[in-house]
Formats: sequence, C-alpha cells, structure tokens
Amino acid sequence: MRTLRRRFTVVALFAATVLGGVAVPGTAYAGGDKFVTLRVCSGSTETVKFYFVGENQFGDWVPSRFWEIAPKGCTTASDYWWKAGQSVEFHHHKNSTGWRWEPRLISYNDTSDGAVYDLWIG
Repeated sequence: MRTLRRRFTVVALFAATVLGGVAVPGTAYAGGDKFVTLRVCSGSTETVKFYFVGENQFGDWVPSRFWEIAPKGCTTASDYWWKAGQSVEFHHHKNSTGWRWEPRLISYNDTSDGAVYDLWIG
C-alpha cells in the first residue's frame, strides 16, 4: 500500500510539474508589480557620474553600470528596470564632493509600468 501511494504521489507531482509548466504561460514578474527606467537630471555645473543598486524585474538585488550626466543635463539609465514602490541606492560622484549615496524611493502611485521615472540631483 505504501509503495502504491508513493508511486501515485511521484506520478501526480511529475504530471503537475509538466502540465503546469506547459498549460500556464507566465510573465517575468508578478501581476501587480511595476518596473521603471530611471532618468537622473542634475542642476550642477559639474559632470556627475552615477549608478544604482536595487531590485530589478527578475527580483534580483543588483548594481547597474555607470552613467554620466553632462552639467545641467539629464541621462536616462537605459536597459535597467527597477521595481516601483521600493527604494534604490543612488550612488553619485562629483569632483567637488567625491562619492556619495542615498536611498531614493520610486513612487508606486505616481508612475505606470514601463515608464521613465525622474530623479533630481543638485
């Protein structure tokens, strides 16, 4: 009887795995989540170098590559998607101040999935 139950359980789990994977197409992330690309604008007269660390669309906590902002300009941190409703670590550098970092909240309510979300630095 135990052997029969074990076989049934193994067969049922196998079938659920195979059929579940085939029958239910999924997305890269959960249903209510929003992910945005970040654009940073600077009012500084210096070039600003920056990068982010945060949760991406796959649920991984990762750093981005580096970008530069021209004096009094904006740069879109393209090819990276960050989870709205959470903070990212915003690491930035100016020659006059050196490296600094601060948490920056990405608003969930003030954006839509796939949007470009603006952050400002002085």
